[in-house]
Amino acid sequence: MEVLAHEAELLEGAGHEVHQLTVPAAEQMDASLVRQGLKAIWNLEFCREVEDGIRSFRPDVVHVHTPFPLMSPAVFRVSRSLGVPAVTTLHSYRYSCIAAICHRGGHECVDCIGKAVKTPGVRHRCYHDSLAGSAALTASLALHRSLGTFHRDVSRYLALTDFSKRLLIRDGIPADKIVVKPNSVPDPGVREPDPAEQRYVFFAGRLMEIKGVRTMLDAWDRAQHGDLELRIAGDGESRGLVEERAAADPSIRFDGWIDEAAVYDQMGRADAVLVPSEWYEGGPLTAMRSLAVGTPVIASDLENICSAVLADDAGVAFRVGDADSLAAAIEGVIKDPDGWRARRAAARASYDQRYSPAVDLPRLERVYRDVVAAVS
Repeated sequence: MEVLAHEAELLEGAGHEVHQLTVPAAEQMDASLVRQGLKAIWNLEFCREVEDGIRSFRPDVVHVHTPFPLMSPAVFRVSRSLGVPAVTTLHSYRYSCIAAICHRGGHECVDCIGKAVKTPGVRHRCYHDSLAGSAALTASLALHRSLGTFHRDVSRYLALTDFSKRLLIRDGIPADKIVVKPNSVPDPGVREPDPAEQRYVFFAGRLMEIKGVRTMLDAWDRAQHGDLELRIAGDGESRGLVEERAAADPSIRFDGWIDEAAVYDQMGRADAVLVPSEWYEGGPLTAMRSLAVGTPVIASDLENICSAVLADDAGVAFRVGDADSLAAAIEGVIKDPDGWRARRAAARASYDQRYSPAVDLPRLERVYRDVVAAVS
């Protein structure tokens, strides 16, 4: 929803008319996992809303951000039937993996990639550990593949990274339908650490195992971090673990959930921002925000996360899930303060060139022009 709102604001600021049609997040609806899965097959009610919206608003393009599980891919068929091209942003891997994250049992998992029917996902109950829900979501993917929804009715897939594009091609989507278009974040302005203040590294995000929270805490325990402090902001299922470690270690400061302005402020004054995610997260917004304020990052070495950071010398990478490797990277902040300060300019330059609204809006407009021209 955050990216949806941001792109709508960019488009409206450039003089485009935007009409948004949304459904509540699955977690907010009083619906069983089975019912969610069934809606993912064909949500007739929402399809009627989409048809009514297209007929009244008469858009040039329909842009679908997250059709799973409640919206259903059937919305693409509605759009095409009315002569309007549809594009979709791949915020996750739900088109190829019913869990959406290509991660299972603490490791990356691509068992379903390339399979027309995602039977491993059903066998492993990958959709919220529900056999029936997993079967229903798998049925949705299989049905819409067989009907040609994903090959014919979607005009463009917007992959956030080159890695995401390659994975989608492996899963059978034609390469000429996929465009790599990273997200962007608003420009908060460059911040600078105060030399008189406590030095620290910063993590902000959901507190979950898959986000690398345990690896980060174990790395901190092993690192020779001197007077450096670890500051953590966020909430989630691993909150208890974070609170326990913070209570036992005065060099860890846990701030809980803080607002966006406070996140930017903390990022800007940090020596580095930690992005230890352990799944193929596509262009994490946390990393983009850090680059935007001019703070370099320490990221796991999954290509989807670290490739641009390394190419731009806007930070360093460590072996994903490896606490010793992350500990060594943290120690590098202590050992080479001048090098990390020098990376601040590179971090901001990376944002300007890749993730700023000034470069993102033309990218999005170009995609729209191309799909509109194709049906004209």
